[in-house]
Amino acid sequence: MTAARIVLPFVLACVAIAQGKAQTGWSVLDITASGRYDDAYFINADTGWAAGGPNGWIRKTVNGGQSWTLQFTSPHYLRSIEFLNADTGFAGSLNGRLYRTADGGSTWDNIAGSMAPPPFGICGLAAIGGTTIHACGLWAAPAYVYSSTDAGGTWTYTDMSGLATRLVDIHFTHPDTGFATGTADPAVNGGVILRTTDGGASWSVVHQTNTLTDIVWKIQRLTAELWYASIYSEPTNDDTRMLRSNDAGITWEQVLVSDDYTYVEAIGFIDPLRGWTGGDDRLWETTDGGETWTEIALGDSYNRFFKVNDSTAYLTGQKVYKYQGDLTTQVPAEAAIPPPHSLRVTPNPSGGRIQVEVVLDRSTIADLRIVNSGGSTVRQLLRSNDAAPGPHRFIVDLSWEGIGTYLVVLKTNEGMRWEKAVISQ
Repeated sequence: MTAARIVLPFVLACVAIAQGKAQTGWSVLDITASGRYDDAYFINADTGWAAGGPNGWIRKTVNGGQSWTLQFTSPHYLRSIEFLNADTGFAGSLNGRLYRTADGGSTWDNIAGSMAPPPFGICGLAAIGGTTIHACGLWAAPAYVYSSTDAGGTWTYTDMSGLATRLVDIHFTHPDTGFATGTADPAVNGGVILRTTDGGASWSVVHQTNTLTDIVWKIQRLTAELWYASIYSEPTNDDTRMLRSNDAGITWEQVLVSDDYTYVEAIGFIDPLRGWTGGDDRLWETTDGGETWTEIALGDSYNRFFKVNDSTAYLTGQKVYKYQGDLTTQVPAEAAIPPPHSLRVTPNPSGGRIQVEVVLDRSTIADLRIVNSGGSTVRQLLRSNDAAPGPHRFIVDLSWEGIGTYLVVLKTNEGMRWEKAVISQ
């Protein structure tokens, strides 16, 4: 998802900064800008694919990102992409579709009809071996894992409720051993990391963040021992955090990135010292293994970090960004794409009675809530896996909740937006 930009004046979200900034290692690839490229997968340093999020694009490069060919356009939001080999790949939609290609992406077919029960959406994909693929979802609930050992011909389904309320990412290191990330069940236990040692037949909890509104969003294996995970949270939490494991994902420690809140989704390390985490238009870099972090300028709407080798990695966002360790380049400033959907709360402040108005640009999964300062939901205004485009208006009386500051939070496939609602006498 792409984070809210309502904390900035709208004009700043639409106008590029006049000059770029010098950046060591990173360059912006020549690819048509998307609201966000949610995922990328490379089979080597030259050949890879990017999933174009709300535009439904699948683009392929065969020259390390110098140029990209549009192979497919889905009418649905594409969240994830993964390949078993140069020919066979999968792309997950947030609208109940799972696409498969057998010709390197030239053609794609929806195979969700072979999955029972039908998926609400696919957030994460994990290929392991020559024919095994795992899929998980959904960021907005429920939590489940699908697995296929015959390259997507047949599937098994695992209900993950009781361990997680939602799942976002999945990664396997061996046909038996894998991890899935999301939100715990119950959600008050915060973000969760789950582990399997029997190919997904059973799962156990290895870590919970114990912070309400947390989602463990992405997970990365750097070495056999070193693992990292990003923590998505909401602005009721006033810091930015990530997770690190030094024992192959068995135990995890929480690392403070900043005491300033950042809507984080992406995370990735190129080596044990240098790594990045961030979301929206904020990206943090460490050069000492996560002990200290510095904010850097690169692009916008970060989501997936994909390491190819010890000197090359890709990061998806509004465009696709490439890391080459020896490269120093002038990173051009990007004209930010206006964030999708709108959210307005009036009057503000109020004596208790407020109007919440949402305008959805497109059909999407939508979760609209009012939360208190601790992150607990005091009103659920909208919850739909297929919310209709157009205006949605709600009149709410919060006077009985008491004086204070509340957050109105809108989460969709395209991102999270929020506004404060101040209740006074």
